[in-house]
Amino acid sequence: MNEAVISVDGLVKRYGEVEAVRGIDLEVQPGEIFGFLGPNGAGKSTTISILCTLVRLTSG
Repeated sequence: MNEAVISVDGLVKRYGEVEAVRGIDLEVQPGEIFGFLGPNGAGKSTTISILCTLVRLTSG
């Protein structure tokens, strides 16, 4: 098995008291394509921003 190109375990992002992202686990292998689906305010953009190192995560 190849080493994951993206590996996240228990990602959390808080803005003060507000928990924007809670407990995301994600592993993407080389050549895989993935997407995020969800309603407005679900944390999709925040998660992608963390993965791109544009935003610091709180824990995980």
